[in-house]
Amino acid sequence: MNILITGASGFIGRQLVRRLQQEHQNITVLSRNGARASQLLGVPAFDWDYATQDVPAEALQDCQVIINLMGENLGDGRWTKARKHEIYASRILSTRKLVAAAPESLQAFVCGSAIGIYPGSGDDLYDESYAVPEQLSFMQTICHDWEVEAARIEGKGVRRVSIRTGVVLGHGGMLQKLLPVFKLGLGGPVGNGRQWLPWIHIDDIVSVYTAAALDTRYHGPVNAVTPNPVRYREFATAFGKALQRPAFFPTPAFVLKLALGEAAVLALNSYHIVPKRLQEEYGFQFKFIDLPAALADLFDKSDAVKQDIAS
Repeated sequence: MNILITGASGFIGRQLVRRLQQEHQNITVLSRNGARASQLLGVPAFDWDYATQDVPAEALQDCQVIINLMGENLGDGRWTKARKHEIYASRILSTRKLVAAAPESLQAFVCGSAIGIYPGSGDDLYDESYAVPEQLSFMQTICHDWEVEAARIEGKGVRRVSIRTGVVLGHGGMLQKLLPVFKLGLGGPVGNGRQWLPWIHIDDIVSVYTAAALDTRYHGPVNAVTPNPVRYREFATAFGKALQRPAFFPTPAFVLKLALGEAAVLALNSYHIVPKRLQEEYGFQFKFIDLPAALADLFDKSDAVKQDIAS
């Protein structure tokens, strides 16, 4: 398959490119800095500034699958008005342009989404059948509009998959931000610690994207989380144990709100999500369904790997 990937130099993207190369797929990427991306990933890359440029036509030649991972990091800084615009536009506008530029050769469009499409409160359990209401939070608005833009590709007869990603555990992402605090023994639950944390190991999320790209059964929204979500307090305890550090210092909700403003919802919201379609429709086999085992895979190795996570 000829596969075009955006956001390929990011946390998930780097691992996905590597996996698809192992599957002997032909990979091309779009990046703000094509030369840097090509050097980093070892694949052909084209420059693309989604905000000011159309998708380069040469990047789409004979393209059969597009995997769109583009999006500004939600956890980088306070959600000012300008920052919220960047977060929104990087997902919506880039997807809109990719759909508009889709070549006749395109067979599948796999696009990022997130568990933020769900309410983010309480203990109610949600799967992909959830009906998104008219009154939406900022996170729900992003994810809803992102999926609407991606779904427009279906009007061209192209299969579309929207991957509703949970908290990815791997060499980057949330763990990279938490690692310095927990290594000092200062980690612990956030808020009341009872909020649900739907997680997935980096190996499994890469497998989900690979399957979505290559398996024609996959379509529509897909929850990419393990079948065993945990509460934040359980996560903090397991993470501390994996690092052989105590993890009982709580971070009160008001402290996070003072520090992060509206962005504090990323840590305080509660998402009780199950991967119903992955398991019941596609028979997806998770490599990691137990949180301690997933963390052990990442940390109970050599110091070199631990340093790689921290860098």
